[in-house]
Amino acid sequence: MRCAPLLVLCVLLAACAGPRERVVLVDAQPGEQVTVTTTRGTQTLSAPGTMAEVFAGGRTTTAPLTPEALERRFGAFLAGQPEAGRVFTFYFATGTTALDAAGRETLAQLLTEVGRRVVVEVEVTGHTDQTGDAARNDRLSLARAEALRLLLWQGGLTATFVRVVGMGSRAPLVNAPGQAEARNRRVEVLVR
Repeated sequence: MRCAPLLVLCVLLAACAGPRERVVLVDAQPGEQVTVTTTRGTQTLSAPGTMAEVFAGGRTTTAPLTPEALERRFGAFLAGQPEAGRVFTFYFATGTTALDAAGRETLAQLLTEVGRRVVVEVEVTGHTDQTGDAARNDRLSLARAEALRLLLWQGGLTATFVRVVGMGSRAPLVNAPGQAEARNRRVEVLVR
C-alpha cells in the first residue's frame, strides 16, 4: 500500500517537469537570431524552425522542428498572425519632391499590395541626403513624404491608418556627410 503515495508523487513530479516556456524561431533572415537567457545560461536560435524549451530552474533545451511538426504544434497560432509588412522605396532628385519613372512603377506595385490586404496601415517616411541645412532637410523630407501620401490617395489608397514622418538627414542609408548621395534622398513606405 505504500506504492500509491509514491506513484502519485511521481505523477505530480512528472507533471511539473514539463517546460515552462517555449521559444520558437519560425522564420529568420540570414544573420537574424533570438537569444534565450536563463539563470543557467544562454541559448541562441538562428535556424528557422528551432525551438528552445525552458524548464523550472532555468534548464534549457533546443531542438529543430520539421515544417510538419511546426504546423502540427503551432499552426493555429501562426494562422492568426498578421501578414508581415512590406517596404517600398522611392528616390528623388536633389531638392525635389517629384517621382521619376521607376517611382511611378513602384507606386503601382504599392497600390496593388495595399489593395490585396484586408486591414492596412501605411507609414510614409521621408529622408534627405546629408548636404545643406538641417532645418531645410527636415522640411524637404516631410514635403517628400506628404507628396507621396498625396499620390497614394490619388491612386485610391484605402488604409485604416496612415502616418507621415520627415526624418531629414538623420537616418541615411549611406553615411556620406556633406555629399549628395542619391540613395539617401528617398521615401520609404511601410505597408502592414
